Amino acid sequence: MANLRLSRTQRWLRGIVLGLLSLVLVVACNSQQEPAGSNSLTQLKFGVGPYFPIPGENRKQFEPLFQELAQQVNLPSTVVVTEDWVGISEALRSGTLDAAWLGPWGYVLAHHNEPSIEAIATVKYKGKPTYNSVLMARADAPFDTLEEAIAQSQKGEKLKLSLADVGSTSGWLIPTAEFERRNVDPKAVFDYSEGASHAAQAIAVISGQTDIASDYDRNLDVLTREGRIDKSKIKIIWQSEPLPNDPIAVRGGLPEQVKTQLQQALLSLSPAQAEQLLPENYTGFVASDGSNYAPIEAAGKAVGVLSER
Repeated sequence: MANLRLSRTQRWLRGIVLGLLSLVLVVACNSQQEPAGSNSLTQLKFGVGPYFPIPGENRKQFEPLFQELAQQVNLPSTVVVTEDWVGISEALRSGTLDAAWLGPWGYVLAHHNEPSIEAIATVKYKGKPTYNSVLMARADAPFDTLEEAIAQSQKGEKLKLSLADVGSTSGWLIPTAEFERRNVDPKAVFDYSEGASHAAQAIAVISGQTDIASDYDRNLDVLTREGRIDKSKIKIIWQSEPLPNDPIAVRGGLPEQVKTQLQQALLSLSPAQAEQLLPENYTGFVASDGSNYAPIEAAGKAVGVLSER
């Protein structure tokens, strides 16, 4: 597996470069920010990653919540939307953002590199604080399970496998950890690619551009609801154990009073407020101290991205 380890390191370095480019943009947009440890905030700077296909849609979906949170602490707010998952975690880690809606992997990466970053809440989707990573294929594919797909790809022409970008929990980390658990090198067994956006994965499967692709169940719900895909044209060939949903995390040095107020505001959202302030089917938050993200940290160590402390 040495070549696989090397390629993962190369991909991780590439992700860091992309993240730093996003970070430069964040810093440029927030050049007036006070030092990260300041107790005299003049505004709250929020960030969110690429949940929807275009930045404008991300802003439309998430800005109402951030504006409400800022009002709860009596401060104006700004919102930064990044175009990759590494960028948002790096921006939070650097202190150029005060709080962020992160993917689980992004939070674990940021916390691992800067332990002062804290998760304060986990979002609920349809009432649950968990979701699932999936691998999918066309409904008419001649295999029904990941085991069958691996066997077919090993015996004949390689099947095309598309994973999402390396900062994605469900699209890269968890499927990669699953292949590691099976002692399967996906680059050797499949015609492998990575870096796709979640919005493109199901469409690529249905259109025949790839045979297998990663995604997460929440995203398939969104694509189906918006009419972008016909869910009957795909089938799930593998599904992960339940994973913790996205956290709201705050930077180190954020005043304790502000952190407490933000957490209380998140936990006290009523169903009616959640419906008004959050993307569809997100129904509120549960408290988190970060311990519920231990399975994500374990996966990061399994694929060799995170080192043991």
